[in-house]
Amino acid sequence: MNERREPLLRASNLVKEFAVHGGGIFGRAGRLRAVDDVSFEVGVGETLALVGESGSGKSTTARLIARLIDTTSGTIEFAGREVHALNGKALHAFRSEVQVVFQDPYSSLNPKHTVERIVTAPLAYQRRPIPGGARAYTGALMERVGLNPDHSGRFPAQFSGGQAQRIGIARALAVSPRLIVADEAVSALDVSVQAQVINLLRRLQDEEGFSYLFIAHDLAVVRQIATRVAVMNGGRIVETGDRDQVFGAPRDDYTKKLLAAVPRIRPEWDAARRRNERARREREDAES
Repeated sequence: MNERREPLLRASNLVKEFAVHGGGIFGRAGRLRAVDDVSFEVGVGETLALVGESGSGKSTTARLIARLIDTTSGTIEFAGREVHALNGKALHAFRSEVQVVFQDPYSSLNPKHTVERIVTAPLAYQRRPIPGGARAYTGALMERVGLNPDHSGRFPAQFSGGQAQRIGIARALAVSPRLIVADEAVSALDVSVQAQVINLLRRLQDEEGFSYLFIAHDLAVVRQIATRVAVMNGGRIVETGDRDQVFGAPRDDYTKKLLAAVPRIRPEWDAARRRNERARREREDAES
């Protein structure tokens, strides 16, 4: 009997409240609970997709996990360590192990910096040496994400949206993370480019074995990349399950509503997913 492996990430009873200031002369201040008693786990090498409409609390949850903002209450454990107890060198190590790919590649990349400086910035922050030098290291990462390494001296505005997002992915890879939080990482891209970036993310995960917390509202995107799915509504998780279970036999009425709003899963993406899964099985058979 196989023993259950400890998850890489465990979020327990997360709550995040924001102060709300009332308008007008007699407006009253209050508290908005954006995340309300949220719990989930992400295993080693798996992808948990956090799904919901705008305002559901999924992006706030992502920011909590990456420690970009602090929780009101609840705990986050990463690799057995309580995240909000980390400081000093331990916090620096956490920043390396958990990286974020943001929704808008242009706003998340400094327009005044070259690609080389952007990609190596996490290493500079960690005060870590750059293997082989900045240019060679950046070039190797650019090749891995499908970009021309000769363009490492260019600026973000000189790239298309899909290319700019690949730069953001290269930056996340620079410190060899164990978890990548992808916060609506493909939603700002054209449909054809979305499929390319999703395939890239899947390939990199196959090669490196890291985990994803994948934030999205597009269920067609989620079906292509998720191992498991957690559905959020009104700051709470209303359903969690394996991808095929959630898509094939949803239990919660809100999940059913989300699925009903999707006319059909994009056939070209479904075909790409089948090809990727076939290739993965062939690799596993060859290695066994």
